[in-house]
Amino acid sequence: MAEDQLRSIVDGIRTRLQSELDTQLAALSESHEHALAELGKNAEAEAERRWAGKLESARAEWVTQLQSEVAAARSEVERRMVAESMRARLEAEQAAAEAATQARRELEQAVAGERKRAEEEAARLQAEVSRLSTDSSRLAAELEEARTRADRELDEAGRRADRQLAEARAAFEAERVETADALEKARVSASASTVPSNGNAGLLDGIRAIDNATSLSAALAAVTRAAASQAPRAAMFLVHGSELREWLVDGVPGVDAGPIRAEGREAGFLSEVLRSGDAVAIGQHGGTPPAFARLPAGRAAIAVPFTLGGQPVAVLYADEGSNGAESDAWAETVQILGRHASAFLAYLTAMKTAQAMHLVAAEGTGPAAATDDEAQGARRYARLLVSEIKLYNEGAVRVGRERRDLMKRLKAEIDRARKLYEERVPAVVRDRDAYFQQELVQTLAGGDPSLLG
Repeated sequence: MAEDQLRSIVDGIRTRLQSELDTQLAALSESHEHALAELGKNAEAEAERRWAGKLESARAEWVTQLQSEVAAARSEVERRMVAESMRARLEAEQAAAEAATQARRELEQAVAGERKRAEEEAARLQAEVSRLSTDSSRLAAELEEARTRADRELDEAGRRADRQLAEARAAFEAERVETADALEKARVSASASTVPSNGNAGLLDGIRAIDNATSLSAALAAVTRAAASQAPRAAMFLVHGSELREWLVDGVPGVDAGPIRAEGREAGFLSEVLRSGDAVAIGQHGGTPPAFARLPAGRAAIAVPFTLGGQPVAVLYADEGSNGAESDAWAETVQILGRHASAFLAYLTAMKTAQAMHLVAAEGTGPAAATDDEAQGARRYARLLVSEIKLYNEGAVRVGRERRDLMKRLKAEIDRARKLYEERVPAVVRDRDAYFQQELVQTLAGGDPSLLG
């Protein structure tokens, strides 16, 4: 037990001693650290004092050295910049020289190419000039040949027109003789008859009116009036393609006949007249009158065709009507009037054609191409042909103007007239085709080209 107490006392003493030791050690450590801190401060202050001069001296030396290095660097940079500028300038000058050399080379090549092309073009143009010169000589020869051929054609056309005129004149004169004989016979018959008659005077007046006509329409109107003065009923029909259409004349009552098919049953004996080209009479010996006439059986009627160029263009029709006493005394007179008018129309057409052709021939024989004045003959011939179309197709012209389809409606007649025109007017006449077209517009369409269609 004493050991335990002693141990406790020893432990207590050890603990106190350890505590005091720790306290003293802590104080000593603090004092030592404080002393070290003071020493450090003093050392730093001393070092700062000692090194401040050296640092200032080093800084001054360093600044001086840095300034020297900067100056040297600036000088080096400036030197390099000058050298670089000179090098860049030299390179630019060299590049410019090379570009100029390349441009000069390209320009020389372009000039050489252009010179070559120019030489080739000049050679081509020279060849073209030579060819044109050859062509010009050839064309001049062809033109001269065409003129010669045109002159021959004009001469031939003129001779043909003269022959046609002579034939028409001979036929007309023969018809005059026959008409005079018929008049004489009628006069003798009338003088021997106990019944007075003024038929000869009417026939003579009709023939005079026909002979005094200056146009185709005037001649047709004259023969229609003369026939109406002799026969109870008379009418003029124009051939329009495959139809017959009544052509009304002032002072002559119409027969109210619509379009008649030339080959139809309603045409009656008129179909035979158109086919044969000769006058045909019907009456007591049979024959079929046209439907519009409404003639009883045995009543007399006669039809006389008018032909141009071998083609029927109109028919003069007359009958004694359905009332009154039967008689055919007027039929011979109407036939004489019709035959005389037909011959006169052929003569008048041939005369105008011959005049036109002679004018073309006279004006187209100069050394130069036909001028406007020299083309008057072509214009007149075109006007004659188109006027015939209008004359013999008045109904179709009226409808064609209303419906604006003249070219389509009158195609056959226009094509026939154009063919005649081109056969007789040579191509050497300037604007030959234009003259014909102008007449279609002026005469057929009344000046409005839109009506042609």
